Amino acid sequence: MAGFKFTAGQHVSLVGAQSFSAGAPRGFYRIVTALPKGAGPQQYRVRSDGEAHDRVVDEVRLEALDR
Repeated sequence: MAGFKFTAGQHVSLVGAQSFSAGAPRGFYRIVTALPKGAGPQQYRVRSDGEAHDRVVDEVRLEALDR
């Protein structure tokens, strides 16, 4: 099984956030978990500190802020 690019707890930002949902807050997100690999791109569940719910985002839309 291949490793994931991001790990739970890692801070990321959204690439192309202007095309993301109009209700999505700008700023940093935290990786909650990697979703099981399907036929499409790898996806992650992410959460902003300013929201009480998670969002699902494709890996190509995420950029690491810390290592």
